[in-house]
Amino acid sequence: MSSGRFLEIACANAPSDKLMSFRAGVSELVYEIPEMDSMLVPTSIRMCGKLRCYGAYDKSVGLGATEMNINERLGVYGFMNTITARSLRHQTTIEQVRNFNRFMSSYISLTSSVQDLTGHQSQSALTSSNYLEQKTNLADQGADTSIAFSAPLPTGLLTSGLIPLSSKFGIGGLQLSVQLESDSQFFYSTGGTVNAETWHEIENPHLVMEVRDPNPDQLSQLMKQTSGSISFQSISSYYDTLASSSPSINFNLGLSRVRSALVNFIRSDRLSNMSFDGLATLMPTLSTNVIANITEVSWLKGGTMYPKHYPIIANVRDTSTTQVCDPEIVRDYINSVVPYINNRASAISVANANRDWMTAHAGASMDSTKIPDGGLTWGLGVNYDSLGGSGSDFTQQNWGLTLKMDGSDGDTTSAFIFVNSEQTLVYNPNGVQVVK
Repeated sequence: MSSGRFLEIACANAPSDKLMSFRAGVSELVYEIPEMDSMLVPTSIRMCGKLRCYGAYDKSVGLGATEMNINERLGVYGFMNTITARSLRHQTTIEQVRNFNRFMSSYISLTSSVQDLTGHQSQSALTSSNYLEQKTNLADQGADTSIAFSAPLPTGLLTSGLIPLSSKFGIGGLQLSVQLESDSQFFYSTGGTVNAETWHEIENPHLVMEVRDPNPDQLSQLMKQTSGSISFQSISSYYDTLASSSPSINFNLGLSRVRSALVNFIRSDRLSNMSFDGLATLMPTLSTNVIANITEVSWLKGGTMYPKHYPIIANVRDTSTTQVCDPEIVRDYINSVVPYINNRASAISVANANRDWMTAHAGASMDSTKIPDGGLTWGLGVNYDSLGGSGSDFTQQNWGLTLKMDGSDGDTTSAFIFVNSEQTLVYNPNGVQVVK
């Protein structure tokens, strides 16, 4: 039987004081898991450190002295913009999840309960179920306060099976890098007053993980292997803008086994704008700060509606005054991450996904404040693998999404698209390759 042991990997590019921040010019945190004749347990990986938040460049003021806060649902995931996994030896990119924090904003709301946000995730990733709790626990701290975290990194590769780290029968070590988010996107004002000197730093960032060492017989067999492969569900990210009442999104994915896709939205002028929570997932909003009611949703493959051969008609089309969020849209959104029948936890509720709350806060500087259950949450999703097959082939046909909604040219909404597909990592002593 193989034996397990735990490793601690320091940040490879950390300075001597182990204090790292976007403001100080640090673009990413780099971790190098070395080559070894061992198997990495990717689900065991935790990014650890201490988060410090300041309300002045000279560190004389804590965040509690300001009206600034961070997204309560995300916690420390808010400062993680992009996660990239590479073979350490070959420097081949295996997976890259851009806009990881926005992906997590949907992922957490669809897979975590309110109790999770307040319970174990609050301890591990500094999440919270509402902004007041977040501000009390995190933001309302003094300048000398640091709060420890130990957060998992749920990318596709890091939720897969064992990864061989050997240069002889594996991928040749693993390099993980976390690109940091800007302070202007990480923080936002909860009261209308913006403190431009708000910033954060991370103290002693490091990874902890489990590796398993094969016994002599297992190692002997592994050494005889000339190649191997790992299948994993990867997350590919895309970005587009909507600027009309009938927007259409199209991408050539080049992916053969697409399992699902989800899309979340925010007005483009609210990104990297401390007056608003740039990591909130909201209904598309017009420049007049009125919700751009979506009346029809059509998922496309090669220009033809698929997997549903009909447009989804939202309940607001026929009842324009309804405040109830459309149940079919919500169900499909959940189904894009976890099959609805198997979902055991979700933070989506009538309190944070209905049009009444969205309307009330569409024009306010406090987009997701004072809203229970982790803040406002909304998005679109589709599942291509409801029968448990290998997904849908988009190598020859474009992936697409069309909407009918209120709006006009100039009402620009940012759409963040995340596609889940099955991919295969093939490796041998000469290199690694990802078969998409």
